[in-house]
Amino acid sequence: MHSQSIGAGRVTGGGELTLRSNPSTEDPEQFSNEFLASPRTPNGASEHHDAVCNGDLKPQDALQSVVGYEDPIMLTQSTHSFLFTERTCSTPFNFGLAVMSVSYTCLLLALINNLYDNYSPGNPFAVPVRVSTDVKIAQYLALLIGLVMEEEIPESLYLLRMITEKTLRKDAAEAKYGKFVICALLRIICGYLFYLNMFVVVVQATGVVEIFFDVLALQFLQQVDDIAFRLAKWDVFGKKMKRASTRKCFRAEFEKLPFARRKKVSVFVKFLYLANLSALMVGLTLITVRQFNNKYYCSSITVKFDDHIWENSLVLTPDGVNRWDLIYSYFSGVYVLNGTHDGRALYTEQNKFDGSPYQQKIGATIKYCKSERAWVFMHQNIRKDPNTKDSTCPWLLRSPETDSFDLLEVSGEWKVWTGIISTGATFQTTCNSCNSEADCNYHGVCSDGQCQCDVGADGYGLYTGIHCEFSRPCVRLGTESGAIWDLIALDSNNQWTAYGRGVYRYVTGGENMTADPEDDWILMYTGSRYFAAFFEDGKCKSREDWMHYTEEVHAFWDQVYTEKTFALSDPTSAATPIATDFYMIGRRGQKYGPFGELIPLSDPPGSGYFDCAMNASLSELVPEIVAAQEASRNCPSSNSSVEG
Repeated sequence: MHSQSIGAGRVTGGGELTLRSNPSTEDPEQFSNEFLASPRTPNGASEHHDAVCNGDLKPQDALQSVVGYEDPIMLTQSTHSFLFTERTCSTPFNFGLAVMSVSYTCLLLALINNLYDNYSPGNPFAVPVRVSTDVKIAQYLALLIGLVMEEEIPESLYLLRMITEKTLRKDAAEAKYGKFVICALLRIICGYLFYLNMFVVVVQATGVVEIFFDVLALQFLQQVDDIAFRLAKWDVFGKKMKRASTRKCFRAEFEKLPFARRKKVSVFVKFLYLANLSALMVGLTLITVRQFNNKYYCSSITVKFDDHIWENSLVLTPDGVNRWDLIYSYFSGVYVLNGTHDGRALYTEQNKFDGSPYQQKIGATIKYCKSERAWVFMHQNIRKDPNTKDSTCPWLLRSPETDSFDLLEVSGEWKVWTGIISTGATFQTTCNSCNSEADCNYHGVCSDGQCQCDVGADGYGLYTGIHCEFSRPCVRLGTESGAIWDLIALDSNNQWTAYGRGVYRYVTGGENMTADPEDDWILMYTGSRYFAAFFEDGKCKSREDWMHYTEEVHAFWDQVYTEKTFALSDPTSAATPIATDFYMIGRRGQKYGPFGELIPLSDPPGSGYFDCAMNASLSELVPEIVAAQEASRNCPSSNSSVEG
């Protein structure tokens, strides 16, 4: 009896209409088995339509015609597949293993290079201190794009769930299921190695184009196996490789699992995508929050200025505008992170004794000025113009133009104000934290980011300095003329330091060494030179007075170089004044420059002036020095001169 199909029902010859269930409300697998089961004989688009209407398609084809097209389940055309389709140790197997090894090696080398090139315990991913808004947006987009581009993980999981041992043996008899599973697991691991590499290069990037180039480069490493497979099919690598890549198993369409199992696979893959996306986004967000909270900036730096001088600088004081000679090296020392300015770190000058904040003085600042597109050094009470024309960003030193977020990465010569804009200034910065013993010059251990310098058998430190860069200073200095200078000890374990160097006090001896009995003679480092000066009524000061002075001393604001200064050294960065030439200051005036007439004390020049005069061990000498300094703190009863 002739019949004609109408929609999802069938009109019989007797005119009866039999309706079938809508596939959207029934199990599609059951529907495909019941629906239009006669053989497929399509002869074109219109005949294909007739075949569908007349029930002349296979159940699977009929289902696809109704609910949409589904790709057939086939093995991946990749050299990775040679690991289970070919005999172990055969040429194609070894070729596939070599290609996989190349992919793994390249991804591992990239990861190691990116992680350990600038590794630090507090910043294991070597994340930049901060990035611009456009870079941050590109980072999020790159992770999304990379997640979509990566196909090893979802494809391997899909094949593991869709191809059973039975179907693999049926449609690809030469393939081994155990090796098939191992290969899929290796591809999944490779995929996660790609994710990790992608995350690292994205969070380390500081430019938009750099981000996308790096992600594309990583994706290329994952496609080497696909490219090699196509070349093998084109007979580039020989007949064996062509035969391996054109086997029937790569054209076989595997039987689909029941709908319920396929649905579980789909749900699992979606969940995995969501989990991977969440992990990447949460990781980047945590890093972004830490960048915003300044966690990647160096919290403490040491800055060293050169000897540039601005004569008669404009200084704002409570008494009005004063004219003082500004020696930039006076401002060398420790600066600590104190918030941000224009989206970058702002560092504030600390005291010259122990690197803690000034209590009374106002420290200088180093910050970024967008108006200058540069990092600048400035002090709010030092100006280039008395009418505050430069009040927007009154810089005293200015870096080359840069967009860098990290002061430590700024290179090139700085410009310095010396009454005019001068070039050629050097500006050295060092982070005060450590990551290993190498940062402590192998003179100590790195503990919690700080160097703990080695201690000798006598209980005294063998090295000093933030990075243990200086040998233990000599506690007693002597000269050829017989003068003795002792290191000023605050107690048996602590000494007075300024700019990281010990401060010395004249004791006795020498030629023509005279001073008022109440005065102390002090030898102190000031950032680049040692100054020897009278400290009026120094012997009448209590220990508390000296402690307060040491915590607030500043060579510029205390005007250390005054008429009381009688000698100075050559510029030096040494820990002690030993082996450094000194000069007596003679006549002063514009004719002689900012330091006055300099009369050499070293004969011949280059022979130094001081030498170490220790004649006993530290354990014997230090208590002696402490006792002598305590005894000398009483004002003498007479005003007669003291002559050594």
